[in-house]
Amino acid sequence: MPIVSTFFGILIRMYYQEHGVPHFHAEHQGQFATFTFDGSLLAGSIQSGTAIRLIRQWALAHRAELDANWERARAGTQLEAIPPLSQEDVMEMLPTVVKADYLGDYLVAITFADGTSATVNFEDWLDGPVFEPLKEPEYFRRFFIEAGTLAWPNGADIAPETLYQRARAGAAA
Repeated sequence: MPIVSTFFGILIRMYYQEHGVPHFHAEHQGQFATFTFDGSLLAGSIQSGTAIRLIRQWALAHRAELDANWERARAGTQLEAIPPLSQEDVMEMLPTVVKADYLGDYLVAITFADGTSATVNFEDWLDGPVFEPLKEPEYFRRFFIEAGTLAWPNGADIAPETLYQRARAGAAA
């Protein structure tokens, strides 16, 4: 199955001789899902909300190329590479975390690409099954920057625009 694009650890593939509604296959951190060309999830599961948002943004930006590749795949001809989503594309749409330092408890010093910096308290976001492991301080400390936001090994993440809004509110206070 040809890979037609890769960006931020996301692989986009299309199969030959496809059937059904036009779609593509995405893989992120060993998780697989199928999306329509407007970015709607058809099947499968990718836990990272950030990855799903990036996949949707990419699909909407490259609808014409996806349509053309769909016709090529159905005809059994060679697929063409589709440009990846770039950091610039993401920055136009989403604030991007570029640095994050653990300060203790559930506090993280965050710096965004535009220079905004603030200490953000995550404690009130730790609700629901995906966030349960993060209540353990040692696990919480395992965060990393992925696709412009903070994420954890279990797939939990916080939308970068939510972090940015909290950081700006804290900086204004």
